Amino acid sequence: YQTRSGEGGVYGLQGGRVDLRKAWPLGPARPGGEGLARDNFFRCGVLYEDSLSSQLRTQMELEEDVKIYLEENYERINVPVPQFGGGDPADIIHDFQRGLTAYHDISLDKCYVIELNTTIVLPPRNFWELLMNVKRGTYLPQTYIIQEEMVVTEHVSDKEALGSFIYHLCNGKDTYRLRRRATRRRISKREAKHCNAIRHFENTFVVETLICGVV
Repeated sequence: YQTRSGEGGVYGLQGGRVDLRKAWPLGPARPGGEGLARDNFFRCGVLYEDSLSSQLRTQMELEEDVKIYLEENYERINVPVPQFGGGDPADIIHDFQRGLTAYHDISLDKCYVIELNTTIVLPPRNFWELLMNVKRGTYLPQTYIIQEEMVVTEHVSDKEALGSFIYHLCNGKDTYRLRRRATRRRISKREAKHCNAIRHFENTFVVETLICGVV
């Protein structure tokens, strides 16, 4: 069962363009308070003009699989290998109970943990409602692509203290704490040269997370 929605363009600030064109549930999903499915699965795609990597602003597509756990209050996102570059494949967990985000950079096979940024990550119920509205054909508001820059600070030895969801993601992998350096529209290529990028979305816009100082 596949439903594609939102064929109109959604124009962002400073020329950024993001079209959330497809969002469909892979498992049961029922709107409304009571009776919500425990696990909700979505396969999503975003078409956007890549004004960050090229002056030509070539159109790129970002796909991700989203699992929203409403009762447990966390989200798990899988970003497969991008077809035309633009970032590393990754598994991401946003744990709203613990207030933590974990990135598993699949290319490096390393985990990175930082405090959850609620200004750019929608809570599970809000994210679920957004994806369901897109599936129904509701257009998104103006959107844009931003970069956020993280710096590796220290090695994490006690992964159990991160909570069970992040523990299962990062167990057996080198895991590091991150410190957020900046959230801005664009970071210079020279600054980003020694950083690993992960592109993802869990809101009405795309985020490129740069993890810098990778060991």
